[in-house]
Amino acid sequence: MHEKDIDIMRRARNIDGLIRALADPDEIIRQAAAEALGSVGDERAMEPLERLKFTDADAEVRRAASLAHAQVAARLAAKRSIEGMLLKT
Repeated sequence: MHEKDIDIMRRARNIDGLIRALADPDEIIRQAAAEALGSVGDERAMEPLERLKFTDADAEVRRAASLAHAQVAARLAAKRSIEGMLLKT
């Protein structure tokens, strides 16, 4: 897999493909996949990113997974907050 494949999956919102890329043997690919999942913000990425941020052998991959996990969590919290406000009106 190449970094351009990660970008293609990100633009296509191929969450399953990006999650699979988190297990790639190349740390550059794992890092790029984590960053892409953070930018997409899909809830399905939460558990794989959580796992990766504590278990990956590469510190940069762990950092990227941690940041991406926080981005997804923030997006989900904002979405739930907006949905809550809409239900009250």
